[in-house]
Amino acid sequence: MQSIKISYGNIFLTGITFLIISLSSGCIQFKQASLYDGIEETQKPAKPKDISLIVESMIYDEDATDVWGLEKDECQEAMISTTVAYSGNESIQMTWNRDAEGCKFAGIGIGWDGYAGKDLSEIMDFVAIQMHVRTQKGRAFGLPIVLTLEDYSGGMGFSYATNKYFERTAIDEEWQKVIVPLNSFEMEKENLDPTNIKQLQLELQQSGSIYLDDISLVFYEPEPQKPWMVEEVLPDPTAMPIQILDDAFINNNAWGLISDDCQTIEMTSAESTEGNQSLYAKWNDNGDCKLISFGVSWNKWRPVDITSIKGTTAIQFDIKTMGGNKSDLPIKVGFEDYERAKIYVDLKSEFVEGGQYTNEWKKVSVPLSAIPAGLDLTRIKQLYITMEQSGEVYIDDIKLVEL
Repeated sequence: MQSIKISYGNIFLTGITFLIISLSSGCIQFKQASLYDGIEETQKPAKPKDISLIVESMIYDEDATDVWGLEKDECQEAMISTTVAYSGNESIQMTWNRDAEGCKFAGIGIGWDGYAGKDLSEIMDFVAIQMHVRTQKGRAFGLPIVLTLEDYSGGMGFSYATNKYFERTAIDEEWQKVIVPLNSFEMEKENLDPTNIKQLQLELQQSGSIYLDDISLVFYEPEPQKPWMVEEVLPDPTAMPIQILDDAFINNNAWGLISDDCQTIEMTSAESTEGNQSLYAKWNDNGDCKLISFGVSWNKWRPVDITSIKGTTAIQFDIKTMGGNKSDLPIKVGFEDYERAKIYVDLKSEFVEGGQYTNEWKKVSVPLSAIPAGLDLTRIKQLYITMEQSGEVYIDDIKLVEL
């Protein structure tokens, strides 16, 4: 890009940044304007074909030249073993107790590749540290080791050799792999620079007694997680019709079918209009009854948004009284939302065919639009029916239907 030269009187401006010059009232005003305000997206590194093209992949094998901490003190006893090895002739043998008196630090460090600065930034998402581990004796259900990457400016990143990285459920006297992904390291807390790694430290916690061998960088892809609980796919809770009660309540998700001094609410085969059973309810509120009600969720207790169907849907059921003809009943029908608000409408003559509730089966249709406002229609919990005063009825074939 060529330089821009602007002359005004004795003033000369040169450069590649645009300056807006405003002449007003004999004054000169300058305002800087950017040529380009876009933010260039950082490209994610591609997976290399070979780790060794990026960095030395062997951290420890047979050569302990770059290993420090092989000593015996109040915290640990770490040494090279020539009697036990995963491969070759040697391994690292460690026994430690961080609770020992005077113990301030237990662990070892490996500066691999002659302590050359190592750039891991391009492989953080594709590579893991793999260690072969076994106990000296017995079994251990954990591996209390903090893996620490340190850079040449003193920054650090940490990861823990937790059980999820084990090849088996416990560390025992048989060799197994422990694989810790590089992207599991916490790098921001102590400002690790992954482009200039100095060493890997293994900080020992609690106590233990193990052998380590063949520590290296390997390609790693996590296994797909199998969900331990698959969410059930339910039918559309607003697709009409929805059968709430026939011979049983939908999904058996009903409550309130009890018998006490105030009520008897139960399924019975004595009467029915659909199938072989209906709901029998007999109640008498003597003034001490706190709740004479029953309810049912038709969506397995998940919230239902009924805003789209409020004007086109009705609660419909068959009812038979046991006390002669009545123009209304001391029964309220409505909903409860997930804020515990309950709104009902009384069973009046306008909702029953023929305008009378009788000792013959009659069909009841209660439009949802008849239920007063006051509910969160986006989070309906259940159909709710409550009884007052006293009465005796059979109810069957409860469903939600289009008007």
